[in-house]
Amino acid sequence: MLTPFIKGPLSVEALSMHLKTCIRNAFPYVAVYGEISNLRRAQNTTFFTLKDAASQIPVVLFNNTSSTMLPTLANGQLMLIEGRVDVYIASGRYQIVANKIRKLGLGELQQQFEALKMKLKNEGLFDADKKLPLPPLPHTIGVITSPEAAALQDFIHTLQRENWLGSVLLAPALVQGNGAAASIVHAFKQLHKRSDIELIVLIRGGGSFEDLNGFNQETLVRTLATRKKPLLTGIGHEIDYTLCDFVADKRAETPTAAAEWIARTYQSYLQQYQHLSTRFQQTIQFRTSTVQRQVVHLSERLAALKPTQLMITYRERYARYTQSLQAVYQRHLSAKTAQLTQYAEGLKHLRPSATLQKRSEQLAQLTQQLRTCLQQQYTQQHQRWTQATHLLQMLSLERQLKRGLLIPLAHNRMQVQSFSANPKGQWLWHRSGKFFVRIIDKAP
Repeated sequence: MLTPFIKGPLSVEALSMHLKTCIRNAFPYVAVYGEISNLRRAQNTTFFTLKDAASQIPVVLFNNTSSTMLPTLANGQLMLIEGRVDVYIASGRYQIVANKIRKLGLGELQQQFEALKMKLKNEGLFDADKKLPLPPLPHTIGVITSPEAAALQDFIHTLQRENWLGSVLLAPALVQGNGAAASIVHAFKQLHKRSDIELIVLIRGGGSFEDLNGFNQETLVRTLATRKKPLLTGIGHEIDYTLCDFVADKRAETPTAAAEWIARTYQSYLQQYQHLSTRFQQTIQFRTSTVQRQVVHLSERLAALKPTQLMITYRERYARYTQSLQAVYQRHLSAKTAQLTQYAEGLKHLRPSATLQKRSEQLAQLTQQLRTCLQQQYTQQHQRWTQATHLLQMLSLERQLKRGLLIPLAHNRMQVQSFSANPKGQWLWHRSGKFFVRIIDKAP
């Protein structure tokens, strides 16, 4: 049904009212199926986007229309929506006002998300033992997001509001569209190789499921899994989950929540430091007061003891002891000096040098006499030895043998002591062992 031409200029509201009337009349009933994304709920209304691979349309569902279906709605579900097409005057956009919904199943993107999530989980990329501890007081953080994103401004504003004193280094990246994953990978590598970065933060504001699909790419998730630096994510709204959230060391519900976690952790340690500093100062003050009281007390005791008078008394006593000691020493020295003088005089009368000279001469004479006596005794003994040696040689058995004397031996070569024990005719050895002798007859 065509609307007649409207003459004259119209206000924006008037034009929107005409369009609303036309669309309502043209589409009083529609049945559309698609995948739910960007689901959010207000007090009496539920809003979401119905989309497919090529397009999307907003949907409004009033709670009193189909309240029994509301608890089952979730992002990624494939739903059949029945209702009418309407125009929202305030924003000038068309939308479907649903009066009946029916669940068909998971959408294609959601199915791909769940399949990849299960695959990476089975490989262990999301395991808790692979999570790195986040630094409690990071001095320098690297942020990956779009420079024009409102999420970046919210993030920085929150850090400033919480009085965080660290430094923020931005690595620009696309956070939506086909090239988002590759752009985030490049930014991550740039931050990861810097030695001053202590924490990497990946943030993006809210959006539909397809808007956040760049954070669900396998190449990006596997790159983040190789990190050596802690990773904090704050992507979308509280209900939005991406695969980057599962591989990260910590997930914050929003970019603002990520900034609050960093700043509040810093504030927590700062408060602990201030508390310990206050306790330390109080302890120092208490110890100082205690020492001061002790000094005052000891000073009063010292004053009561009158140390000046005691010092005078001890000095006088020291002087007396010194004089007495000097007198005793002087007397002892005088007595020893007199005794030494007496010994010196007695030594002079004894003339030890003359006595020593006389004794030395006597010793020399006795030594010479002893030497002469010993020489004489030696000569006498040598002569006697020579005579005895000559006599022994004259009477020796060998000499007698050389003169022809025979010494008989038995067969065992033992010397025959008595010939009476040997019968006649027995052969005897000669002592030389060179021949035998035989007893022929024995003299009476």
